[in-house]
Amino acid sequence: MDLLKKAEDIVNGSAMHSCGETGLGADWVMAQNEGDGYPAASMITASKADGFKWIAFCTGVGSNKELRAKNDPRACVYLFDKNNFAGVSLTGKIEIKTDPETKAAMWYDALGEYFSGPEDTNYCVLLFKPERYNIFIENRALRGSF
Repeated sequence: MDLLKKAEDIVNGSAMHSCGETGLGADWVMAQNEGDGYPAASMITASKADGFKWIAFCTGVGSNKELRAKNDPRACVYLFDKNNFAGVSLTGKIEIKTDPETKAAMWYDALGEYFSGPEDTNYCVLLFKPERYNIFIENRALRGSF
């Protein structure tokens, strides 16, 4: 199996809808522009992924992640799979989604700790669409664009 396919499998398997809510196999970090030209990085959990087409992250309307995406949609997400000592860095753009269909499709139970349900007006989805990758798997690195 080639490295890019392995990286895509790690991305797909590291979202809540695929790995379940009992334990994540990977740690996600999202880096965005703070607005003053400096980057800001935050831990975040992926809700669902469709390979390298898109990755959905759930957050609050008015949260720092949502406000940064409004200001500048460019972002980088990085996930580290500690079980396989693999890293996947993806650079792309974020779309903020507040439509009921997307919010319902990306909802997972642990979000109930922060929001009343998928219809909560304070809940939104950050739909990240990768454009470039930089991966490290099996002591090999690979860079490119989609």
